[in-house]
Amino acid sequence: MQSISPYQNSLWPDAVWDVSGAFVNDRELIAFYDYCKLLLEFDVFNIVHGSPLCEWNSGRVLKHMMREAEEVRAAGLEYEKRNISVYLTFTNLLLNETHLKDTFGNAMCIFFSRHNPTGKNAVILANDVLRDHIRKEYPSLKIVSSILKITNGGGKGKLDVYKRLADEYDEVMVHPDDVLNYDLLEKIEDKERHILLINEYCIRNCPIRAFHYKSLSDAALNFMSFSGSKFEETQATNGCRSLYTLLTDEHKGVLALNTPEIRKLREMGFTHFKLQGRGHANASSILFDLLRLTLRNDTPDENAMHRNGQMFWESILPF
Repeated sequence: MQSISPYQNSLWPDAVWDVSGAFVNDRELIAFYDYCKLLLEFDVFNIVHGSPLCEWNSGRVLKHMMREAEEVRAAGLEYEKRNISVYLTFTNLLLNETHLKDTFGNAMCIFFSRHNPTGKNAVILANDVLRDHIRKEYPSLKIVSSILKITNGGGKGKLDVYKRLADEYDEVMVHPDDVLNYDLLEKIEDKERHILLINEYCIRNCPIRAFHYKSLSDAALNFMSFSGSKFEETQATNGCRSLYTLLTDEHKGVLALNTPEIRKLREMGFTHFKLQGRGHANASSILFDLLRLTLRNDTPDENAMHRNGQMFWESILPF
């Protein structure tokens, strides 16, 4: 077992950290990984997830997600050098047989099948047609059931659905609302194969989550002509853009977890914690979450999180 660095957060030193930002924030993520590896002597994260803009993608349907094949290849090779697993977020809900020929999606699967030093590269899926395609054509890639899958399939809060998904997939994403459903979590078997999103900033029990996911999938398939006006009208009355609502309505607080809540989940046996970064134009929020969760910050005479965060940012800023 890897020894614990004196800079590492001792509350959950064996946690598997799964961070967003692949193919968007690669420079910052790799620089931060190297900083922690070389100077602090521990692997700050184990998995990176994401996808460039393509038909199979959903949840990251933004102009700044457009990437050339060589950019994806270059990032993949850097992660391969560091034995960091890559999870491709191919979570579009609306795919059919005609979409399986997508050149970019298939090329990424070929590349990450071949460049898979950990044997744990994976595809996160929400669509059964694409799941069967990945399983048949790229058997070396693990398959992971997405939050979109359990949300739009009506599986939230249902133990039997989680059991079925655990039989069908290598790993299962837990619905964000269920991350606080301790009675359900206690009953889940093989907890290390279930992934918990712990920095979700959407509201609890969001009534339009399924509609939002479907809108994003539609946007990925019709990127140049998609109109998001229907979703924007619905979101305007949902409360998720109102800071006052998020701070005062106990039923609509954000789903981001605090330290005692994360610690309780770890003590229950969960080890795989996912940090999302959807919609962020840069890596600052992702790196802040990594700093506060993975580094020690509780000694009376030194705040390792603050000091190392400042030193890291200074190290990558241009002169």
